[in-house]
Amino acid sequence: MDYIFGKKSVPVREAVFDGCFEQPIDLDFTLPDYCPSIEKILKCRVSPKIHSKSLSGDRLTIEGAVTVCVLYIDEEKRTLRSCEHTLPYSGSISVKSDCSDAVIRAYAKPEYINCRAISSRRLDIHGAFSLCARIDAICSREAALDCQSEDLELKKSSVPISRLCSLAQQQFSVADELEPTNGSPAIRSILKSDVKVKPIDCKIAGDKAMARGELIARVLYIADNEAADTAVMEFTLPVTEVIDSPGIESDSRLEWRLELLSSDIRLREDGSGEGGGFISIDCRLCAYVAAYSDEDFEYVSDAYSTLYDLDCEYSNLRATRLCDSTRESFITKSGTDAETNGISRVIDVWGEQCSSEPGFDNGSPIVRGRINACILALDNDSLPFYIERSVDYLCPVKLNIDSPDKSLIEASAEVESISYRLNGGSGIDLRCEIAVSATAYESYSVRALSAAHADEEHKRIKDPDVALTLYFAQRGESLWDIARRYSTKTEAIKRENDVADDELDGEVMLLIPSI
Repeated sequence: MDYIFGKKSVPVREAVFDGCFEQPIDLDFTLPDYCPSIEKILKCRVSPKIHSKSLSGDRLTIEGAVTVCVLYIDEEKRTLRSCEHTLPYSGSISVKSDCSDAVIRAYAKPEYINCRAISSRRLDIHGAFSLCARIDAICSREAALDCQSEDLELKKSSVPISRLCSLAQQQFSVADELEPTNGSPAIRSILKSDVKVKPIDCKIAGDKAMARGELIARVLYIADNEAADTAVMEFTLPVTEVIDSPGIESDSRLEWRLELLSSDIRLREDGSGEGGGFISIDCRLCAYVAAYSDEDFEYVSDAYSTLYDLDCEYSNLRATRLCDSTRESFITKSGTDAETNGISRVIDVWGEQCSSEPGFDNGSPIVRGRINACILALDNDSLPFYIERSVDYLCPVKLNIDSPDKSLIEASAEVESISYRLNGGSGIDLRCEIAVSATAYESYSVRALSAAHADEEHKRIKDPDVALTLYFAQRGESLWDIARRYSTKTEAIKRENDVADDELDGEVMLLIPSI
């Protein structure tokens, strides 16, 4: 005989795909006529951008463009110049899951780049970048909860869980035009630009979530003056986006992100085709919000029949609870020597490829990683040079975690700023400010009853002449275990002995009724 159980389910977030796939870069191109010839390549940068991401059936497709920017020394004037080339790409991968209601978090990261000047006007470039994606879907965790058969005794247990109320994402654009601030020289041409997004907060408003942040753009450019000096301009744009989040509750706990998919910074031209002194910025972002409500998820962990031998089937029930999240800034310092003809002036300092690896140090959560510190400067002969150094960091993070052995931390990091101080003729001291975002979860795996079958040909053996059995129980014993041993019901033992708790707090003599 198969028992029929009432079931209970709870929606949870599940990553049905979390991985990366590599895209090659193979480029052979000639400098445009407006670019001076190359004497020496200083730096080759790869900036992959995502224009669209889609999931069709079991196929994830990401499309966009990758821009290769080359910083070099001008052959004629021996000054700093740049050129860039943009290639479209389309990458897809099988994710082995059909999730029509899934949300896709995607980003692209450079892997490596080799740049060689075949001649003063021709470049041969080979490299690769990775497209990384995580596909989250709403999945149900289901477990047996009750059964109407009078002979079946169920052992109920519970586990803390974060029930997923809402899972949503929304893409949007931010565009603006800016000009150099008062006192800054006008712009002749852009050498290098970087954009990053800084999340600030996310609040619930009805059935929507309102995410707020900042876009921080940094532009290295050649000034429109007689000396053609280099200058750096940094500006900040506020970002606010309202995300439709059906099912979100006013007291939900939020896990949210603002992700920069692509950015484009250009010098705006006036009607004559010359720079008009303004910079146009066009960015594509994605806001991601998951809303949770904490609850104790009840399930049946075991069962027995008072009449028959029982064959039980079990399954592993995975449960996750959102514990805490934080975003913190951390300072790490490092020093290096240029090993050149001294440093007369630093043109720009920035950070690239900031890795993050969460973990624990003596039970306390940490995030460690490495950044590439990039230094562009002039030597004592006013000749531009470039150096790059790896800087390790270790950041303690403040997360409220009860059980480190059951906890999982997700983390990301980015360089907020790098300042410097010249140290002697060719030394430079770096002060790197790193922003670390971390979220902690508690993960459980419990054994839950999924099915039960009674062997009606093998009944439990009972002595019909025995109405009560005397049992001497020890401290810590469970009434459920005692009832199972004697093929009776837990409630019957409680009534007979006027006991309320299932676990005994001391030695006691019990009367075990036969039913």
